[in-house]
Amino acid sequence: MKFGTSMSFPLALAGKENYSSYLEKLTYIVDVEGLDSIWFADRTTYPFDIQNLYPEKWGKGKMDVNAQKILEPIASLSFVAALTSRLKLGISVLQLPLRHPVLNAKMITTLDVLSQGRVLFGIGVGWMPEEFENMFVNFKNRGGITNEHLELFKILCLSDPINYKGEFFQVENQTFFPKPVQNPHPPILVGGNSKAAIKRSVIYGDAWFPINISPTEVKKGRDQIHKYCRENNINSDNKSIYLHLPLNLGDKKYDSNNERLHFSGEIKDIKEDIKKYKEAGVEHIVFSIASEDKIYIEETIKKFAFEIANN
Repeated sequence: MKFGTSMSFPLALAGKENYSSYLEKLTYIVDVEGLDSIWFADRTTYPFDIQNLYPEKWGKGKMDVNAQKILEPIASLSFVAALTSRLKLGISVLQLPLRHPVLNAKMITTLDVLSQGRVLFGIGVGWMPEEFENMFVNFKNRGGITNEHLELFKILCLSDPINYKGEFFQVENQTFFPKPVQNPHPPILVGGNSKAAIKRSVIYGDAWFPINISPTEVKKGRDQIHKYCRENNINSDNKSIYLHLPLNLGDKKYDSNNERLHFSGEIKDIKEDIKKYKEAGVEHIVFSIASEDKIYIEETIKKFAFEIANN
């Protein structure tokens, strides 16, 4: 099992006085403590009254809406790439419909070249209609746009000249540079918990990357991966599972059925969760810490690395 941590929430909630110096400090901790990867989320805009529009997520007693005030992921990872030569650089996840595939490929492959092949290309279709409206993208077309984006991304990484004709994007007789260091391209991790996301991970991706689901749900998803692989004559051995989870170390959280939430509680609880996730097929866990307390964030990363990841 490999482990990484997301920087987006810690920076949004605790690093706003000086983003660059705090990101440098956290990167140093993650690197020195021996974790495997560092990650950033993606958000362009969100409604000013998001708490009223989405009370189930950001209403009273729910997630801190300020956690959505995040830095752009590719630019942030370029900063991180200069601070460490070891850590993998992950995006969790990039909303592909909101980006043009040619420019996006240019940015991703440039990051892969400058980091000497350390990019983990997490992608998603997005979920917030208001964000799509602001970017002049038809929300209903996001699945098809994402699929074409991924098709074109692979062609850009592998071919020259580039020729592609789809419903949403066309490229004719063009040269693309740079080609990525990783062959054939940076690993494509398809985010999302739905069957559509699982199928997309099989057809277009290298891994399925769900968020905040149980080991039982992971197993069901793994079975779906095998099913789609059989139907499309694809080797399931080449597909892996990443997982993004909120971490509440030292603080047990409970669901509406009064059952402990995964990745909450003491060290022994987290270790038991990891064992179950590993048995379910997860190979790489990305944890996020939503806190305004810098000391808690830093000590939690250190404690997780020392007592769990490296133990």
